[in-house]
Amino acid sequence: MTRIFAASLLIIASGAVNASRLDRPIISCDKAPLLAVFQKQLPDHILATTADKQPKILSTLPVTVAGSLHRQAMTSLVCVVVALDATGKAEATEVSYPTGIKLNPQERQQILETEWSPAEQEGQARPSLVSMTFQYETR
Repeated sequence: MTRIFAASLLIIASGAVNASRLDRPIISCDKAPLLAVFQKQLPDHILATTADKQPKILSTLPVTVAGSLHRQAMTSLVCVVVALDATGKAEATEVSYPTGIKLNPQERQQILETEWSPAEQEGQARPSLVSMTFQYETR
């Protein structure tokens, strides 16, 4: 089920949005163009930012994921969407900005193994979409 789910996200992400719109620079992952695509694909998932109680990351994500994404993207901002079920278990994940960046199998597995608390809306646990922001600064 999860593989079919992830594959459908990838198919939709790769072709459903106008390419010129995907390449526009953004300053916030809340504006990542593919986030809207994921919302349409998963209408029962709420945006984590709109939940009464937002999901919280409970485990540590290895820094190697962030470093690898930055090296691929060559940009200061990389956004990753994670679909969580109502228990907070990660079901699928994809890079939502910039276009053309893909998670390798190890990165995907590390993100999917990350533990989250569930999103809650009106006291009920709900499936959600979390947008992870990886921001890079040079000093």
